[in-house]
Amino acid sequence: MRPSTLDTIRAGLPAFTYFYTVGSIGFWISLYAKELQWGYTLINLLATVYFIALTPSNIVAGILADITGRPGLLLTLGMAGNGVTSLLMPHTEHPITLLALRAFQGISLATSLPLALGSLSILYGVRGGVAITVLFTGSGMASGALAGGLLVQYFGFTHLFYSTALISFVASLLSLGWEPPPLERPRSITESLKKMPPSYIAVITALAMRNTFSSGVFAIVSIYFTKHVGLDSHVTGLALALNPVTQAITSLLVSRYISGRELIYYSLGLSMTSIVFTLYYIANDPITVLTAQLLLGASFGTVMVSGNMYLISNAPRELRYTASSLFSFAFNLGWILGTVIAGPYMDVHTPESWIKVAIIGTLASGIVGITPLIARR
Repeated sequence: MRPSTLDTIRAGLPAFTYFYTVGSIGFWISLYAKELQWGYTLINLLATVYFIALTPSNIVAGILADITGRPGLLLTLGMAGNGVTSLLMPHTEHPITLLALRAFQGISLATSLPLALGSLSILYGVRGGVAITVLFTGSGMASGALAGGLLVQYFGFTHLFYSTALISFVASLLSLGWEPPPLERPRSITESLKKMPPSYIAVITALAMRNTFSSGVFAIVSIYFTKHVGLDSHVTGLALALNPVTQAITSLLVSRYISGRELIYYSLGLSMTSIVFTLYYIANDPITVLTAQLLLGASFGTVMVSGNMYLISNAPRELRYTASSLFSFAFNLGWILGTVIAGPYMDVHTPESWIKVAIIGTLASGIVGITPLIARR
């Protein structure tokens, strides 16, 4: 039986909320901290503590959902936590308090993407579930980035945080009491994990490597576009919103032709990030930035669809949620490593010099991503 529209919204809205938070608070909190006179090391630490909290929590959330069969309850609690955190953030300027709130936000959001992806893949199958998830994530990031630019430009940062809180509370209420169709429960998590293909190591390593180099750039992207390229806030918001729009379009196209070629598309998408950063490096006008953002959406849309389809379709069925959390785990692990390294590097050198390093590193990540296919041949 075809899932109802309400079930689809209940499953997908947490993914929308996750990426709305990324597009709003994630993109704009660095500019907020810069206006508080924070240095780049401390600004990158906002991302570091968030991902340190988020990364292990992703795996825990996936395993708990598989063991308990109650992803709806986990989503309700996570979305409520994100709402409360977002309400509190604009009322503190103290670094320790803001860093602590950012860490709690990471724990709260850990349920959202893997459980939404897992639930939608149960409702619609792996290919359909991944494609629909990307529609929710793309529209969420576009909305958050665009709304963030407008709210910061015309109303201030407080309204930016409040908008995220409102959407989080709506998602929490809709998740209350809802559960997707039940799956087979794992008898032993350890035994089920042993069934995971060895190629997962290369897939996860490649994404973590890509994000190790790119996260330092993305952590300060609102600062870079406004302070270094010279864009104003609403143009920066538009530029940030273009990425997820093309991400969603690309994801739908790629998902139709990708079957059996996941690793090829995955490698291509990872390497394309280096072209994006080349455009960032030479940008001195809005057109170059907008072009880079369009390409970023195409590259990450390709990575997200191909990576998730490979990981979920090759995993044991009883570990659907755990498999859905692996992509997020690798993605977030790269953010931890990258922001720890990039912040101090930028304080000693410049953001532009880190972008040059990121061009080489992201290009190399694509080579790592295709190694399982090369080894097979």
